[in-house]
Amino acid sequence: MEMKTTDLALIEKNDLFSDIDFESVKYMLEHCILRTLKAGERLIEPDSQNEHLHLILEGSLNVYLLEKESQQYTVLSAGECVGEISIVDGKYPSALVIAAEASRILSIPIDTVWSLLNNSHQVAGNLLGILVSRMRNDNKAIINSTIREKLFEQQAYIDALTGVYNRHWMNKAFPRTIQRCMRNKKPFGVMVLDIDHFKKINDAHGHLVGDAALKSIARCVQENLRPQDLLVRYGGEEFAVLLAEANLAEATMVAERLRSKVEKNEIRSRAIEVRATLSIGITMTQNTDDLDHLIHEADQALYLAKQRGRNRIEIYQ
Repeated sequence: MEMKTTDLALIEKNDLFSDIDFESVKYMLEHCILRTLKAGERLIEPDSQNEHLHLILEGSLNVYLLEKESQQYTVLSAGECVGEISIVDGKYPSALVIAAEASRILSIPIDTVWSLLNNSHQVAGNLLGILVSRMRNDNKAIINSTIREKLFEQQAYIDALTGVYNRHWMNKAFPRTIQRCMRNKKPFGVMVLDIDHFKKINDAHGHLVGDAALKSIARCVQENLRPQDLLVRYGGEEFAVLLAEANLAEATMVAERLRSKVEKNEIRSRAIEVRATLSIGITMTQNTDDLDHLIHEADQALYLAKQRGRNRIEIYQ
């Protein structure tokens, strides 16, 4: 096929022919196909064998990792090529490629591609460079995807206001730690903490001060737990703690430290200073892994602490 001078100039600018004597390989392109794609027209599909290396002369192509046009991976523009991986490995393409706009493509048949590679080390080097670049981009995409997944997972488990873990995380993490304690025949406890008269803080000073109080108390509690203890925001003004490998004396000591530290904690917000106290209920065991049952027992002890005057600790009997 005889090509126009303008087309040859565009082909020569393609990455595949970078830094080579184009005249020495131009004759090998006589069996190539010049194609014009409409916007939205498909060039490569995952369920169809690809037998061409496609050079983009004008326009751009969208690349999707799935068969459906729902997850765009990248956009290829003039000067780039597509289809090289399926040409090299002889397998079906792994992506869907669609014209993002009206585009002109030079499709090089597979046998011509191999002839170019066999006759020009520079063309082979350029194609290898294109493949390496794609692999690097794929690796970056995988890394970024993994980072995003971890971030989304972390966000799903973190209470947005206080920054401590939430109840969703508790339902996964607490049972694992409980099972470990039981396997090792170690005692453990569950503690439920409630901020006393929290509604009065909100009513008297507004929700911004109330939010500041929640954040300050969560931070105070977190800083005064043992490294192995697990803290979650259980509900509105309630927190739950799993005391791993703790006997009754150790659990009571931790609870008293929290109660005392929160009582002395100064909460400042918008030039307002407030104080708060905690009521704490604890249940101890090494015989059951039923988290709902343990929370229920700790709640009963918490209810008793409130009945008996608040700002105190009660143990479930």
